[in-house]
Amino acid sequence: MLKNKISKNAILFCKDHIDLDKKTIKKFTPGYELMKNAGRSIFNSIKKESYRRNIKILCGPGNNGGDAYVLASLLVKSDFNVDVYSSVPINLLKGDAKIAAKEWKGPISNIDSFIPKKNDLIIDGLFGSGLRKKISGKIKKVIQIINSKNLECISIDMPSGINGDNGQIEGIAIKAKKTITFTRKKPGHLLYPGSEYCGLIEVKDIGINLDKLSFKASIFQNNPDNWISSFPWPNPKSHKYTRGFALIICGEKITGASRLAARGAARIGCGLICLGVPKESFSIYSTENPICLVEVVETEKDIEKILNDKRINIILIGPGLGISKKKLSYIQQVVKTKKKISILDADALKNNFKSILKNRKNPIVITPHQGEFFKVLKDLKIKKIKNDNLATARQFVKKTKVNLILKGNKTIICSSDGRISIDN
Repeated sequence: MLKNKISKNAILFCKDHIDLDKKTIKKFTPGYELMKNAGRSIFNSIKKESYRRNIKILCGPGNNGGDAYVLASLLVKSDFNVDVYSSVPINLLKGDAKIAAKEWKGPISNIDSFIPKKNDLIIDGLFGSGLRKKISGKIKKVIQIINSKNLECISIDMPSGINGDNGQIEGIAIKAKKTITFTRKKPGHLLYPGSEYCGLIEVKDIGINLDKLSFKASIFQNNPDNWISSFPWPNPKSHKYTRGFALIICGEKITGASRLAARGAARIGCGLICLGVPKESFSIYSTENPICLVEVVETEKDIEKILNDKRINIILIGPGLGISKKKLSYIQQVVKTKKKISILDADALKNNFKSILKNRKNPIVITPHQGEFFKVLKDLKIKKIKNDNLATARQFVKKTKVNLILKGNKTIICSSDGRISIDN
């Protein structure tokens, strides 16, 4: 699936970022130096679009606010018009954020006095990616003003109100034009609805070297760079059997999905495709798919016979299959056939999945949408994690060792070996 290497497409959970910050500070770079690097990278990103505009900077209680104070100092030194607002009394700041606030020589207004104008540029330094509680009170009112007036806002790290690990909104969130984050993206940048609030995402290097820290990435944003070197390109010795032999077990009435699957298999270069079809639908499948072999599958003996073909190495079953004891026996025969990969979709996920899993003797890939996935979880008595498909998917794969492609507006691909890809 994906190479386990640190790449520009690696994604870090919030805890990863915290741990990497601590290790970097301990071994290589002081914390305040990293904060200055962050502020400088934001300044370099926004200085052109900020020319001759009033900039209102919103500073929160943590290091996100510290980055914003560093930015404010840099902007003023370059003759920008800057107003700074704090969500907490300055004497409550700690660590590097406190140092950054002291370095800022201008006035600091209470966030209650925030009254923006139409052409103001807003810098959101309120909360970072680690927010775990719902936003309320005066900060909620500020965010409502920014969103209702459709003000241009640039967020530091993550739009305030978005959970960095799952992209969920904690009560309310800023809708940013651009988000500037550091080192690598987080899941919340890619998963809905967080992805809709980030705008353009820029990733900046502030001096956290993943290679020096021996960090092992396990989650990635899907990109050809991750897998292109392992893609089985044809070569002069290639022939149809070296390109894969796929079997698709089809249903009687709902034929479209299986036919589309056959087209998809052909499109990606599958060498040979066979459709196992009911007798009554033979003419539909054979007319539609001249690229495929078409075999009648009416009984358990028929499917046993076709599965004995040693050249077949991958089997898709479920789309339009139907749900019955007979079809369940088909699925069970498929998953216990050795040396073949099974792909289960649609009806194959709704027909006593627990018993199917018990019979498996080969690798399984399931490809549910969210509703089908929740049905599988219920069958297996695996509790879903509220509003967190990524965490639920990881938990499912860890417990079952089943490869998962959780389809949606942001598809989550989880390998049974623990690697994850988010496709957006």
